[in-house]
Amino acid sequence: MARGAQPEFEPYEEADDEFANGLPTATEPSDIQARLTAFYLSRDRVLGLLGTERLPAHVLAALQGQDVVMASAILSNAVGSYLLEAMASGGVKTLQQLAFEGKLQRGAQFIYDGHVYGNGFAYANKSPTLNLSEKLDEPLAGQRLLVEFSKSGLVNETAYTRLAGSTRLFVFGYVSDIDATTVRAVPYVIGDLVDRSAGLPMPFLQTLELRPEDIGQFAGMDQEWMPSKAEFERMRTVPEQAVKELLCQLLGEHTVPNDWGGEESDVFTANLSVDGHRTTAAFLLKGPARFHPMKPADLGKNGDQLYRLFNIPAQVFVIQHCHNVGAAVRKQAEAFALQRSFTSPCRVVFVDGLTTARLLRAHGQWPAAPAATAKRRSKAA
Repeated sequence: MARGAQPEFEPYEEADDEFANGLPTATEPSDIQARLTAFYLSRDRVLGLLGTERLPAHVLAALQGQDVVMASAILSNAVGSYLLEAMASGGVKTLQQLAFEGKLQRGAQFIYDGHVYGNGFAYANKSPTLNLSEKLDEPLAGQRLLVEFSKSGLVNETAYTRLAGSTRLFVFGYVSDIDATTVRAVPYVIGDLVDRSAGLPMPFLQTLELRPEDIGQFAGMDQEWMPSKAEFERMRTVPEQAVKELLCQLLGEHTVPNDWGGEESDVFTANLSVDGHRTTAAFLLKGPARFHPMKPADLGKNGDQLYRLFNIPAQVFVIQHCHNVGAAVRKQAEAFALQRSFTSPCRVVFVDGLTTARLLRAHGQWPAAPAATAKRRSKAA
């Protein structure tokens, strides 16, 4: 039991049977590329999710609280593989996806990977309860996530420093209550989600982002060229259709899709080249109608274009904008990519206004300077 452990107590413990929807029985860990290191783990809840039939004897014994060798290490490192497999099998979704589907309600299971603030970890705090909190973005702007749990579930000494204060963590839990300001949740596990193939621990979420320069069709861009503020203003004159036509040309797509209200993507292709291999890709394009950093509110009437984009069976998802891609959009896209990656490996690419300008320039489509500007330069010369 970790430092300062208290008798077993969990907030909302009486609600477990009613709200903890069962997941399929865990099988032996498969080819999920992530590894979950736990700092907090509710043994009773996890046993209820995974069952006892297929767990190895040492994992089962540790979860049951038996006196086994290296119990803390087992709970911290071994159980996560089975939980990830169960999440994938059960199709557990993000809070944003649940909100878009109208399924964000008491008892709904969810995953969250992002910034949180850990409270209650001070030495002077004698309460057995702790919590993580964070303000949520669209479509849950105005609400905060509050994850409540007990000190008795901390699996090692590292948990006290890793979960305290401003930090970034992975949470798998279920909603215990929800109102206009707060989504309250109870966790099954809290920890770090890392790339299991890396030599040194690397956040798994970072591995999901693909750089534009890694795409074969984007080769030839001058990475050193930085347009001035005045030059970048020319992006206002480049219609979304022109970017779409250029992309289709580079991808070898002979038909340029028409826009319509219910579309899931602006361009879909099976010809995107990544590391010399053809992959399927779905593109979301945004032109200069809103020439400012992209926000979730810019993505369709209901702000659900990203949600619809990630419903497409693609290996790469490309979000392109004539300006910067804002942090809230990036976080939402990364969350959707993370959830999808549990069952179908995928990557996400952000093509902002600078990259778009470089791409246009590489293919001779960067707009010329306005006549007035050219005339002033001529006189100055």
